[in-house]
Amino acid sequence: MKPLLHLAFGAALLCLTAGANASLLPGAEPKEWEPNPAKHVVTITRTPKDATETKMIAAAEAATPPEADVLAVAKLDPAPADPKLWWSNEQLGIKIPYAITAEAIAYYSALVEGYGKQSVKRYIEPSSRFNYQAAVTKHDTIELDGKNFSDVYLVTMTLNFSEDFAASGTEGMTFTKERKVVLDKDGKALHISGDGATQVAIVAI
Repeated sequence: MKPLLHLAFGAALLCLTAGANASLLPGAEPKEWEPNPAKHVVTITRTPKDATETKMIAAAEAATPPEADVLAVAKLDPAPADPKLWWSNEQLGIKIPYAITAEAIAYYSALVEGYGKQSVKRYIEPSSRFNYQAAVTKHDTIELDGKNFSDVYLVTMTLNFSEDFAASGTEGMTFTKERKVVLDKDGKALHISGDGATQVAIVAI
């Protein structure tokens, strides 16, 4: 059986592990894989230079998108009663982010760590990755999405998630999300860029 490629939500690029590229031999049967934390890696990098920048990153991660905006694009039935709703879709039982928030970071960290602790029956050894980065820059003036701001901080957050055959025996997924938050000197969010539906690539064997 040769691998079949399925793309969801307009994704144009799919990165696979070497194992996921391998064709299954005729008559192949799934095997029991013992827990292997080395195959499931969480990397969280925040790079504040001082206490003020630490405050700005925390404020950006705490900025929850308006529930009405999330539900306007959500594919959730029923809609969850969550005051900090950050996801607008689910694929393979995994929440797909509308926004990067502290809750989203905690969710994907726990998800990948959980994969590393479970024993599963798969054709190919499962693996997963979660990488999150947050950085701060100070600006006298800045333009973002056609809006101008003065004397502000910009927090840029990038989230990358991938899993090969961890959530499902025959499928894997990958996606990237970026969020930029403009904050005043008190840490109040003035503008958020990047929230919305997320492109997801799914592969199946």
